[in-house]
Amino acid sequence: MVNLKHLFFSILSFLIILLLSNFFINSLIDNLNNKSISAHASSEASLGLTVEGDTSCGDAICNGAETCTTCSTDCGACAPAAAASSGGGGRGGGGASVAVPSFKTSKTNTNIRIVSGTSESNEIIVENTGTIPITLIVSSLGISEYIIFDKSNIILAPGESKSLIFTVNAPEPGVYAGKILLTYQGVTQETLVLLNVISEGVLFDATVTIPDLYRVLRAGQRLPVLIELTEVGDGSGVDVTMNYVVKDFSDSTHYKESETFYVKGTKSYSKRFSTKGLKPGDYVLGVELVYPGGFATSSAHFKISDTVLTLQTWLAIIGVFVALMLVLVSIIFFRRKQNAVPKFKRRKI
Repeated sequence: MVNLKHLFFSILSFLIILLLSNFFINSLIDNLNNKSISAHASSEASLGLTVEGDTSCGDAICNGAETCTTCSTDCGACAPAAAASSGGGGRGGGGASVAVPSFKTSKTNTNIRIVSGTSESNEIIVENTGTIPITLIVSSLGISEYIIFDKSNIILAPGESKSLIFTVNAPEPGVYAGKILLTYQGVTQETLVLLNVISEGVLFDATVTIPDLYRVLRAGQRLPVLIELTEVGDGSGVDVTMNYVVKDFSDSTHYKESETFYVKGTKSYSKRFSTKGLKPGDYVLGVELVYPGGFATSSAHFKISDTVLTLQTWLAIIGVFVALMLVLVSIIFFRRKQNAVPKFKRRKI
């Protein structure tokens, strides 16, 4: 009977601790909503070394099998060969070190809010962190028709930094996503660009927020977001149409949905989106608020991971492990307590 009581208590303890762990994880996720990606601040985008676009020589992108030798137009001039070491021909020595090109930018992402029909200039600082001179080819993907660079290539000596100025000519209102690409001999460094193009004299301010724990998702995992609408006009209220769109950074649309509702003053609501069918990579969730005489937008960046072990997975594993350890400790504690209780035998009369 005592063993059955212990078993029942152990199972009950495990369930209670598991529920408390789940509550703790959910609370942590909700609290992290305040530390999130929003349309008014640049999200942290991952920096990648990738090969992009078409593989034909002359497309201004060094990719595929292209090198400085086979396609100097896209990949730039080859680095000069290292000078021969001094000394007699018969002298032996260690092999010559190979210089590896390396460069970085001041921005790995930028989130631009701009009025349709206007222009805005931005700057990126590029630094050669390697030991050889390099010539970077400047190009863009997804937003090429809306962006102009002040130069098509950047020549950098070792340790040298230069600025790259790009001007955005805002198209029709909407959410646009693309990349600025800096390429040297097949190695491409990206700066992710989000364009939130709004109409002039907007009556609404829209913000879409992705919790930090869900900035990186497993393939097929649902994406939770918080959407906030604030009426900045006369506060009379109006029927609006909200368009939801998921794009990659070549500005290709993977998902689109619309709904209509009434807004007066402020409105906040949460929504979940399916990521089924999205391949590993960077994406943007955009909201486009359409109302009589105006158009407001907001967007946030998220990523589909190529591994199943995301931050949420680790938290769940830790929660279950802690629950099991607490159950084990409680079983040991009550067994010791039971053994410590003296047993009295009844006297026969």
